[in-house]
Amino acid sequence: MTSNQATAIAGPLARFVAGVEAVLDCRPAMPVTIKQVSALLLELLDDSSWLAEAAKRPRDDSYARHLLHRDRDNRFVVLALVWRPGQGTPIHDHACWGVMGVLENSLQEVGFERLDDGTQPGFAELRELTGRQVSAGSTSYLLPPYQEIHAIGNNTDRMTISIHVYGRDIDEVNVFEPIGRTVRPMRIKYYDPERGGPDFAI
Repeated sequence: MTSNQATAIAGPLARFVAGVEAVLDCRPAMPVTIKQVSALLLELLDDSSWLAEAAKRPRDDSYARHLLHRDRDNRFVVLALVWRPGQGTPIHDHACWGVMGVLENSLQEVGFERLDDGTQPGFAELRELTGRQVSAGSTSYLLPPYQEIHAIGNNTDRMTISIHVYGRDIDEVNVFEPIGRTVRPMRIKYYDPERGGPDFAI
């Protein structure tokens, strides 16, 4: 759904969206944006009953990515991601700020540091940083340019649902392969109730 469909969202999600809009209206620095949006997301994670059943649908071939809200000025999007056991992402970046919160169960997140200067096309050298388990009711964040490369996966035996807020409507990311020291762009998709079509697959 889009931000023009104001009547389509209500309750906790509507309050969360209004809170993020108020934060961004003040045009704070990115670290301040992340801190304030994280605080708002923690409140949203208190109860999962607000999330529509349609946004809890998983996929068999990859984790599912459901659009919950798109800001009319493309300042942010809110997504629900649904992960079956064993599903995860490749190593990727975002080119924007982001905040992730786990609504149900937990996710493993591993961060990476880029060691090269990014000037050689198709080449990237990464160093793996410490991973952590992000449990229900907890958040994590992305802060470019140095804290935005990671991989996420469900390493449990139960389905996980997470809520993601990104500082742009992401339609492309860079995907990294550390062993071959390569990087390439990849188009991404998500399920949009307005447009229909396939869920996200990366």
